[in-house]
Amino acid sequence: MADVLDRPRRAALPRRDPRETLEPLLDDLMRTLGFERAVVLLYDDESVALTGSFGIGVSDAIARELVIPLALPDDPIVAALRGGIPQRIRDATSDEHISATVRATLTKAKLGSIVAAPLRSTTERGPSTAAPGWEHRGEWAGVVLLSRASGVTESDVDALVPFARKAGEALSRQRDVDLLRDTSEAHAIEKEWLWWMLNGVGDAVLVTDSNNDIVMQNHRAELLFRASDEDSAGRRRAVWMNNFLFTAALSTWNLEKLGATTSREVTLVDPIEGEELIYEVITTPATNYRVGMRGTVSVLKNVTDIRHIGEELARGRQRLQTAEEEIRIERDRLDLVLRNVPNPIIVVDNDNHIMSMNPAAERLFKPTAATSRAGPTALANAARFTSFLAGLRLDPAMSKRGEIGLTDPRTDDRLEMEVSATEIRDARGAVIAIVSVMQDIGRLRELERRRLEQVLFDSEKLAATGRLAASIAHEINNPLEAVQNALYLLQNEFGEEASKHPYLDIAARETQRMSRILRQMLGFYRQQEAMAETDLNALVEEAGGLVTKRLRERGVQITNQLDPGLPRIRASADQLKQVLLNLMLNAADSMPKGGTVTVATQAGAGSETEVLGRDAVQIQVRDTGEGIPDDLLAQIFEPFFSTKPGKGTGLGLWVSQGIVQSHGGTMRVRSRVGRGTTFMITLPVQGPPSDARAA
Repeated sequence: MADVLDRPRRAALPRRDPRETLEPLLDDLMRTLGFERAVVLLYDDESVALTGSFGIGVSDAIARELVIPLALPDDPIVAALRGGIPQRIRDATSDEHISATVRATLTKAKLGSIVAAPLRSTTERGPSTAAPGWEHRGEWAGVVLLSRASGVTESDVDALVPFARKAGEALSRQRDVDLLRDTSEAHAIEKEWLWWMLNGVGDAVLVTDSNNDIVMQNHRAELLFRASDEDSAGRRRAVWMNNFLFTAALSTWNLEKLGATTSREVTLVDPIEGEELIYEVITTPATNYRVGMRGTVSVLKNVTDIRHIGEELARGRQRLQTAEEEIRIERDRLDLVLRNVPNPIIVVDNDNHIMSMNPAAERLFKPTAATSRAGPTALANAARFTSFLAGLRLDPAMSKRGEIGLTDPRTDDRLEMEVSATEIRDARGAVIAIVSVMQDIGRLRELERRRLEQVLFDSEKLAATGRLAASIAHEINNPLEAVQNALYLLQNEFGEEASKHPYLDIAARETQRMSRILRQMLGFYRQQEAMAETDLNALVEEAGGLVTKRLRERGVQITNQLDPGLPRIRASADQLKQVLLNLMLNAADSMPKGGTVTVATQAGAGSETEVLGRDAVQIQVRDTGEGIPDDLLAQIFEPFFSTKPGKGTGLGLWVSQGIVQSHGGTMRVRSRVGRGTTFMITLPVQGPPSDARAA
């Protein structure tokens, strides 16, 4: 640090020119001793030589041409400097001990016979006799050459001894003045740099004595600990409070004596805002050796915001831990729910890679059983699912549905799965995952098929029972009407005869009650299902889906040829579904070795146009079975007739024909032995006529 400060000091504060000191002395000496010319040579540390400084009676330009290296020990001028004794030189212009260059310059200066008197500043210990390098120790060194035209004598040499001493003393005084000036300037520079160093720091810095009184402080510290009379009472009160709190804290810390440098905290008051400020105080013991005073240097760092941020972070961390715990509990609960959901649930990323799945899905895509067939089956399932999902992504809807066929890795059973895929989006609306939920619709369809078969069977029995009841009611109703007519005639014949009339009334009332019962039985047989707008194509696909698995097990395939322009019709969807299921199952029964059932729809009545008109639709159910012989073809619509001995009730086609007729349509059959059978159903678009519904 001293070296850094010393360099600008030497550059900014050059030495005072010795001419100011030496010229008055030389003037007095030359007048006293009668010297006419004088040249002053000063030692130059860089060239290690005596160089001309100025001249009296000799121009300064010629004087500065003189350069005498100190490496010439025989030179009488150098000898005068080294020995500290004046030297007489009879003729300097011809003295061989002096270099030719110097002799030439002396000749130009007209310095022939000269006296070389040494010039040295003195120290407190007396004249310096050290080796060259005086300037580095703050001393002056040089030689003055004096000459007169009449020549110089030994008496002149003796007379110059006191002059050399006086000149040395004068140079010493000048040196002291220069040193004092340099020291003062250096102290001022150091003080200026120290001021900038302390006030350039953003923290408060102060020095306290052994009594904890503030000795020195920077501007930041003054804002906290110094107030003037012009300040407000609140500011003065805050400053007083800060001095009291800081002094008390210092006293407590000094009693603890924890070591050289310590870091503590103290709470002060903002003199402007009046708010509490938290400061980290770094204290270091200090000693001023000049006055023997001990003190403490304290640096105060404002950590209020840091502490508040730390507290907020702590609260945030606590909230985060609480949220994490809640998320963990919710995740465990969700995981528990997913593990107990029987349906497979799969989460995939945007590249269709499976991210997670529940145990039900793992049984299909990641079996735990280490069997030879489970692994390939699971891989095949995963490949089918990935391909299926890629195709499903083409649908722009957020929620998508589709069906996929998989294989059970444990049993190799074919599984018909309905997949519901929902996109998961982030806050910016970008898709980040897809959640797929699978439902085994094969089992549901099997249950629905069995239910419909049971409903069909029950409806067949109910229809047979109703038709039997209607037949009985019809047969009974004819003789009952005859009885009622006879009773009516008897009532008219007996008139008001009291003894017989009550019995006739009883007979009339009971026969009327029997008539009402018979009408109710006929109404039970003729009851109609509710009619509504029905999509026949969707009804065909739904009915086929219910029996696909069962028919596939028997080697029977279902093929649909549906007219996309088919209009909706007014009909009972449940009754028509029963008709379609009955025809499909009958077709499958006719193909014990397997085959194909084709269901086709088309607009128009075909050959039934004359009966139903153009506003009709037609359904055809064709099979590739054994066909029906001609002698049996005319009986297939009769009740209790069956081509499957020991199976069925023989009521299916009879009931189906009744349903079609109740819709105002027709049902026909065409069959060839060995070629298959075709059932053709024609239905009006507007539904059955109003008179048929009311009948």
